[in-house]
This record gives sequence, structure tokens and C-alpha cells, in this order.
Amino acid sequence: MSTRTNKEQQKQPKSILAKDVNQAVRQLIAISQDLIRFADTEAQALVTLDHMKFAFAQRDKELMSEHYALASEEFRERLGAFRMADKNLIAHLNTLQNELKEKTEHNNVMIDQIKTKAAANTQATLFTVQQMGQRVYFGDQDRAGAQERKEA
Repeated sequence: MSTRTNKEQQKQPKSILAKDVNQAVRQLIAISQDLIRFADTEAQALVTLDHMKFAFAQRDKELMSEHYALASEEFRERLGAFRMADKNLIAHLNTLQNELKEKTEHNNVMIDQIKTKAAANTQATLFTVQQMGQRVYFGDQDRAGAQERKEA
């Protein structure tokens, strides 16, 4: 029976949020504020085209997002208990969630714009290289044709 209990304990994820609902909401607020700060840093890297800063930040973003996802899942599982939380805390959390959503959407738009511009630049470069290659090719053919005309 202890083996069964150990297996059940292994399946149950470790609780991230405090048992006290108000403290748990404060934790969710702190996690949301961290993600908002990160979104601002990410936006700054995108605006300044600091791709290295952006790339290095993605590792941290992944870890923070995983933590946020686990906390959010726990929140949903305990939703009934959270209905008893301080309404001001819940309102503040809701405001932060909306702000985080807006910032994330804005950053995603910037990322899409950068991708589109990079793809267009790549296409333009490939087209230019292709044109240059054709000119060289035609130039060699023109010289060969001129040589043939001289010999005739």
C-alpha cells in the first residue's frame, strides 16, 4: 500500500501557490508583474533590434512561462476557494492579466513584422544574386557570340 501512496504522490504536482487564497493571489500578482517586466524588456530588445539580448532572454522567458502556467493551472483547480479571496486583489490580478495580454500581443506583432521584413530581405537578396548571376552568364555568352562572329 505504501508503494501505491508513493506513486500517487509522484503524480500529484507540487503546490506552487500558498494555501491561503489571499497570499496565493499575491503570488500570482508577483508572477504577473515579473512577466510584464520581462515583456517590457523583450519589447525594448525588439525595438532596438538587439537580437542577442532578445535571444538570451528567451531562456528566462521559457522558465517564467512554465512557472506561470503551473500557477495558473493551480488557480483554476482551486477556483472555488479563490472566490473567497479579497476582491481588490482579484481586481488587481485581473488588471495585470489584461496588461500582460496586451504587451504579449504587441510583442508578437513586432516579432511577426521582423520575420516578414527578414523574409522580404532574404527574397530581395536572392533575387539580386540571381540577377547578377544571369548578367555574368549572359556576359560570357555575349563574348562567345562576338568571338564566333569575328571568326566567321
